[in-house]
Amino acid sequence: MNYEVRILSLSKDIERRKHMKNVMLKLNIPYIFFDALTPDDVEDTIIDKMFKNVDYYNWNINQLAVMATFLSHIELLKISYHNKKNLLIIEDDIDLSNNSTIDYKNVNFKEFDVFNLGTLVSCYSYFVSWEGAGKILNLLDKKVITQAYDWELYKLMDEITIKYIETPEWEQVASFKSNIAPNGYELK
Repeated sequence: MNYEVRILSLSKDIERRKHMKNVMLKLNIPYIFFDALTPDDVEDTIIDKMFKNVDYYNWNINQLAVMATFLSHIELLKISYHNKKNLLIIEDDIDLSNNSTIDYKNVNFKEFDVFNLGTLVSCYSYFVSWEGAGKILNLLDKKVITQAYDWELYKLMDEITIKYIETPEWEQVASFKSNIAPNGYELK
């Protein structure tokens, strides 16, 4: 395999990790849990530098959890780029759809910077080439961040090569309550 699988997960979320172990048995490919950052890891200096213009404060959500998720994805991109490793990045509250058509043993990373395996605007399941990770890091470093990671990634579609799938390979499962929006997404 020409990539590594990193599952973004809070170390305390034991049930989610058990769930993902069962999901990964279906694929029969190696994976590593990445200990996601928590809201406690988001320092004021980072908020002032990176998140001072975000729209998170308009929503009835855990704003620090959105920032921690964003930063966790950035850390994974750094791992990819600095180690020249292509990655499959998946979050811990998903499952393979019944329509799985991807050959996970043979992925052509020359075709894309990012290959989104979920819905059009999502970050819960995607391949990233190590070169693409470098591009994304560079572009995000120059941007004023105003939204969550998935939306910021979507805004880069004219500057990076994003491949989409017609029918999602992965779907979020309803059995886990969102750490970001436990009561759903609604404006304040």
